[in-house]
Amino acid sequence: MASTCTAANLLLLTMVVVVATADYYAPPQPYVPKPTTTYMAIEGFILCKYGYKTYPIQGAKVKVVCPMVDSHGKLVAKVTISSYPTDLKGYFYFITYGLSHKVKNISSCKVKLESSPVYTCKTPTNVNKGVTGAPLSPENSKFLSHDNLTLYTLEPFYFSSPVAPKPVY
Repeated sequence: MASTCTAANLLLLTMVVVVATADYYAPPQPYVPKPTTTYMAIEGFILCKYGYKTYPIQGAKVKVVCPMVDSHGKLVAKVTISSYPTDLKGYFYFITYGLSHKVKNISSCKVKLESSPVYTCKTPTNVNKGVTGAPLSPENSKFLSHDNLTLYTLEPFYFSSPVAPKPVY
């Protein structure tokens, strides 16, 4: 009987120890998601205006030019990123990785025509500010939550043929 009592006491003591120590474990840390990076992409079309005809340019490029300023607002440098060449339809799309971290004010960035591979259509025009630079503004952007991306859509840019010299009579 003494062994039965000892076994029962030992079992009871084990249960008390397990219950008593259960409250001394530190609770798990709550889940905190890592901050996500928002990317920035730019899209648009590059076309050729040749006389009365307009057609897309395959292989043309634009560039994004952004001023970098110091804490006093003084211009320190300019960041320039070139796009990928346009496709068969004259469409360009590129993601500017890291640009939003380098530049404080994205609205100060401008997109400009850079190059055209078409010999008869190499002169950049200022239609939709292709030469002076189309600003990246909230009005021409939308946030795509599934890609965590701010997409800037620009009006089409145009190259034209060089101006022919006037004939001399």
